[in-house]
Amino acid sequence: MYAALRDSHEVIEIDTATVTITRRIDLTSYPCPSNLAQSHTRLWIGYGCGEAGEGGVVGLVLSETTPTPVRVGPATTQPPLVAVTGNTLVAGEPGVSPAVVRVYDVSTTPATPRGEIRGDANGLPPLRDLALTADGSAALSALADTRQFDAWDTTTLARARAYDSSALSEHGLPAAVAASPDGDYVVGGWNSSQGDTAELVVYDPATAEVIYEADYQGKALVAGSIAFYGTLTWGVLKEPETGRMHLWRLPPSPFHSSTLTLTAPPEATALKQFTLGGRLTLSNGSLPGVQTLELYRWLPDGTSRPFQEITTAADGTYQFTDTPPSTGTFNYLVYWPGNSWFGGRSASATVTVTPYQPTLTVTGPATGVVGERLEFSGTFGADGVSFPRTTITVTRRVVSPDGTVTSKALAKVAPAVDGSFGFADTPTTAGEHTYTVRLVGNSIVAPANTTHVVTVLQPSA
Repeated sequence: MYAALRDSHEVIEIDTATVTITRRIDLTSYPCPSNLAQSHTRLWIGYGCGEAGEGGVVGLVLSETTPTPVRVGPATTQPPLVAVTGNTLVAGEPGVSPAVVRVYDVSTTPATPRGEIRGDANGLPPLRDLALTADGSAALSALADTRQFDAWDTTTLARARAYDSSALSEHGLPAAVAASPDGDYVVGGWNSSQGDTAELVVYDPATAEVIYEADYQGKALVAGSIAFYGTLTWGVLKEPETGRMHLWRLPPSPFHSSTLTLTAPPEATALKQFTLGGRLTLSNGSLPGVQTLELYRWLPDGTSRPFQEITTAADGTYQFTDTPPSTGTFNYLVYWPGNSWFGGRSASATVTVTPYQPTLTVTGPATGVVGERLEFSGTFGADGVSFPRTTITVTRRVVSPDGTVTSKALAKVAPAVDGSFGFADTPTTAGEHTYTVRLVGNSIVAPANTTHVVTVLQPSA
């Protein structure tokens, strides 16, 4: 970390792990260093003690054991505000009117001037803060008496857009502006004209839409004090009466919200496929495009089914299917992790799964002859369904021509996984043979039964 010590005319290097000063860089020839901006191994310093022509900007190569300051731009009275991204450096002297923001290409030594941002014919009002977007394509300015923040194209040097719509903008003044390192947000800081209320406003950098606002009563925002760390945005507040400083932290980004729905039938049938679906909606009304969702499913016994990813259509709608392997309460959760613009959301649904209701059918001959084998086949399934192990029982009831009734249980049958089965019988007496076929069932498949009648005759002489 680097800090400017104005009164001792030096910049110090601090080890953030041990919180000790590891180097002191003497800037006696460039007195009162006040504003710093760093890009990789180079540090840019706005200096000046308030005497005309005494201030300016110098650059240091931090990898050098004894860095040699290199002057950038003209002399100034006040220490210029500086901001750097990549090879783009902007500098502007605060408090002067009209203000000028100078743009430099610092890929060369000395730096190459690109041009000057001067605003309209009346020039720029005094600068309060200066920043660059993450890609260096725009300079952001907080100007006195403008009631807005401005983005200036660093190539054309023209105003690209303005950020306002603050609750304090009617009576307040811009105090600080910064762009998030990921390029997703511009954050502007306002102070009320009385200096007793501060506000931070998060903007969409492209549309200038206000995404989030927060205010703080009884304190003022220190000019140029907006900073970022990870998903957090920070500012520094000052008590008007005591001068005591406070850190102010906004909630973690992203500031856009999203909504995720999941719709499912209240009931489903074990072993049969059913459909669930829903929609991902973004708070700003834009279509989310194709997004990946995480699907989690839990069986009634608390165990989970294999993790699955599903994708939405461009409009955010999605569908998926499931085939419950058992009965009971199944729980479903769909999760969108979000991104740097929109917060993630989840949605859940509960489905009660009831036993599979089979339709048992048996086919076989309608007539037979004593002593000849009868072949029967049957099924209780449907295409594509795999059934757990179960049992078929067959009972034969015979009514002889003389009215005698006999019954006998035949061998049990184990159906195939698709629900098909077969059995055979060789009648020993004539009469009406009624075969009652029963599916025993289990916790997943409900029981069922059906009958098949065969008229058995004596063989012809």
